[in-house]
Amino acid sequence: MAGSGAAAVDPAELILAFANTHDHRGRVPDRFSDTAGLQAWLTTQGVDGAMSITPADVIEAREIRDALVTVLLTHVDADGAAEEELGAAEHALRRAAHRYPLEANITRDGAGLVSTQAGLAGAMGSMLAAVVELSQSGEWERVKACRNCHHGFVDHSRNSSGTFCRAQCRSQAGMRAYRSRHRPDGDG
Repeated sequence: MAGSGAAAVDPAELILAFANTHDHRGRVPDRFSDTAGLQAWLTTQGVDGAMSITPADVIEAREIRDALVTVLLTHVDADGAAEEELGAAEHALRRAAHRYPLEANITRDGAGLVSTQAGLAGAMGSMLAAVVELSQSGEWERVKACRNCHHGFVDHSRNSSGTFCRAQCRSQAGMRAYRSRHRPDGDG
């Protein structure tokens, strides 16, 4: 994690590792369903496994993650995020930024934001710093959540028009749209 002396982590990979802990619309178990799940994720991210995680930490991590996924959905122009929902997500992320402050790290090679905190606070701060880094580099809009399953992905298409994480999700969405268009009038 940034700020902890660990090797540099690709900011998009860090954001996706965090965002993709959700249940993908019921398709997989939520990795932040309990303290053990959050602890396991933190360990995979190189955060000290000896720290104590509380149920309140789990709730806060889920809130930040779900807010992030809502914002990523707007990067594919998904209709799923109402203006009120997006406003609440942005507010949750601003609240997290106050709770997990970042510091400027200026070197001869450049400047960036880093978390100087340890444990969960450092992990959350590093994730927020990754968002800022991607935004400043112009790559933030390419980090998206799939219209179909909400799985986070980086859109590598030339014109940044990708809306699905994989072909299967594109096919499922297309089939739903087809069925909707061909439904008899009495079934709607």
